[in-house]
Amino acid sequence: MRTTFIASILALGAGMTLAAPVSSNVEARGDGGAHITWYGGHMLDDPYCGGTRPNDADLVAATPWDSPYGCGDKVHFDYWGKGVTVTVIDKCDTCSGTWFDISKGAFSRLADLDVGELHNVDFWRA
Repeated sequence: MRTTFIASILALGAGMTLAAPVSSNVEARGDGGAHITWYGGHMLDDPYCGGTRPNDADLVAATPWDSPYGCGDKVHFDYWGKGVTVTVIDKCDTCSGTWFDISKGAFSRLADLDVGELHNVDFWRA
């Protein structure tokens, strides 16, 4: 009986070890997913981070002022198996939290522009 009890404890401990995550990249991933909209045209003028004006086809993003992502950071978005990596070049005055404005070129890699906005998009620092 005592041997059975000890074997049960060891098996439980082994199961818990196997259930533990192999690596933790939680802090790099968005919590609850991103809200994504697209921007283009005159809104691409004079990016906050400086540099040349991007065009609609460039894979760029504007982040909220309270975002941990800053100028030059790369952020990857994954939406229903479609993905795109963008470079942060601007700030979005109307965005907050995990809301990102991305270029038309970047958005079109995730969904049709007519959709307008996406919710619960997985994202992480690339």
